[in-house]
Amino acid sequence: MGEPLTASRVASGPWSGSPGRPRLDRVVLVMLAALALPTAAQANTGTPLMWAGFAHLTFGNLLIGLLEAALLIRLFRMDPARRPAVLLVLGNYVSAWVGGLFLRGAIVRSLPMDLSNAWSWQWFMVAVTYLLTLVLEYPFVVMALPRLPGRLRAAAWGSLVIQTASYALLFGWYWMASGKSLYTAMDIVEPTAIALPEGVAVYSIGAADGHVYRMDLPGLDRRRVVDLGSTGRMDRLYVCPSATAEGRWDLMARLEGKDRSRARDVVVVAGVAAEAAPSWQSLLARPPRKEVGTWGYDGPAARLGRAKDSPWKFRAGFWATEGLWGEHTGTGAIVHLAIETPFTAWMVRNATHLPGDAVLFQLGRDQICVLDPVRRQVALLARGRGPTAVMAEAAPPSPPASAAAAEPPRGEPE
Repeated sequence: MGEPLTASRVASGPWSGSPGRPRLDRVVLVMLAALALPTAAQANTGTPLMWAGFAHLTFGNLLIGLLEAALLIRLFRMDPARRPAVLLVLGNYVSAWVGGLFLRGAIVRSLPMDLSNAWSWQWFMVAVTYLLTLVLEYPFVVMALPRLPGRLRAAAWGSLVIQTASYALLFGWYWMASGKSLYTAMDIVEPTAIALPEGVAVYSIGAADGHVYRMDLPGLDRRRVVDLGSTGRMDRLYVCPSATAEGRWDLMARLEGKDRSRARDVVVVAGVAAEAAPSWQSLLARPPRKEVGTWGYDGPAARLGRAKDSPWKFRAGFWATEGLWGEHTGTGAIVHLAIETPFTAWMVRNATHLPGDAVLFQLGRDQICVLDPVRRQVALLARGRGPTAVMAEAAPPSPPASAAAAEPPRGEPE
């Protein structure tokens, strides 16, 4: 029986060789040079995280494999002629593509993430990804070691060392490229902790059933008002000047479903309010016209009521990492919230500056949230899509029983 494979046994064995090829210091320098590349990206070219992921999945795994091979050679004083780098580079590509894209994606989709718990789930996924890396790359470390007794145990130890080193680098790489200010610069609070304005009605499409709900602020009583039956995740609500009531606004629904070429606009509630906040796109025409396009609107937040007198100005960015920006025109104070990590990317849409300083917006697919820019607090109000705020009235007009039956439908398919 041969002597069990250990670091000292490899160092004294007949297949030990010069530890200088490939040299660890050179590989580390290459890795650091890659990490030092600029990660800034313009809105029309993607985000830093997108480019970081692209770099990792293409040539990054090559550099990581070389680093791990150098560490393994030094750890066991192996002969570089065994070419462990080939196996470890291959292992990194398998781990990144199979584990990162498929296994990790399936796990993330199954997690019940929302504003209140997403940050905890991020760290859970950091641990899961690390474990997946150990499991998926272990066979390649085994094949890289000499066929001697104790190889499996030595490979487990060696894999733990080299994967921990490379994972630490990857963690720093993705941390640098991610947008995290929603959790690192904001406080997540209950809705009752934020001073919501009086006399505001928030309409939205329910996330569960696709019907239209109304929520009156500052309380959070939410009730169903119209059977809409929305099925498209890009369907949204908006307001436009009423076609039947002078000086009032109609609540509209943009229904895109799965086929955007057959999008249509329907009246949800006619003459819903005398004061509303149309989006900046609709204000480009005079008088303000019906909404054009899709749920993907970003840009300046609409101002409702006395929000026009607020020193704060808000803007929703196109990408998740741009999130929601706010600037105080008097003091120059900046507030920014965004979340874009390898596990979560929530865009900000449908931003409305409420009377006062708070701003209402949709976060991700179906979270209706509010931001207090002064206290830097964010709260989840309800689950839904396409939130639209109007000034509430004591006796709101009675909506049709079903928006699908409302006449006439507005707009033509694009």
